[in-house]
Amino acid sequence: MNFLSDGEPKKASASYIHDQLRDRICSLEYRPGHMLRENEVSAEFNVSRTPVREAFQRLSIGGLVEIRNGIGTFVTQFEPDRIDAVFQLRSEMASLIGRMNTRSATQDDIRTLETLLERAQRLNENFDVREHWRINHELHFVVSSFVRNPVFIEIWNNLYFQAARTWYDVSTEIWGDAVRLLCAEITELLTAAGENDREAIGSIRRNYIKYYHARIVNKI
Repeated sequence: MNFLSDGEPKKASASYIHDQLRDRICSLEYRPGHMLRENEVSAEFNVSRTPVREAFQRLSIGGLVEIRNGIGTFVTQFEPDRIDAVFQLRSEMASLIGRMNTRSATQDDIRTLETLLERAQRLNENFDVREHWRINHELHFVVSSFVRNPVFIEIWNNLYFQAARTWYDVSTEIWGDAVRLLCAEITELLTAAGENDREAIGSIRRNYIKYYHARIVNKI
């Protein structure tokens, strides 16, 4: 917990609360249909209901919750038509990455990808759903970090959180294939980063988004 200079704990901001709830929804800790209660979230983060309501509004704009006036706030359901639309847009956006304002790949990026690959390979021996989510989550932000267009990133991240939870739900049923795809993607991204080929990074991300979507379509 963060503290003020006089030792008093800082109050959690609406952005922090939003990010925590978003990650719980994305990782399926809060499954579709789960009800988020303002009083419980306020108590957990030791804040008034005002930042909680702001966080709920942001989650609603991002398509992760539905606010039903007079009833409550609920995690949105997996709707096949919307999932298809989100994955289609994600794949097209990924192909744009190499044409956006981007930065060069660094040795830190390569080391991060190498570490993610080592962690992903260990999933072959360990059925660890949370670790699978964490690796994918970190991988998304590694790729995102190459792009310097803030509007692109805002939309790109929003689509990721809408789509990813569907993949994490399906991946538990096809664990071996899901781990194989993850390892293969990171391996290809390592090669592209080593060559500082940002267009290839976008193409690789696009290809694997399509692969993940194909598995989801076969399961829902």
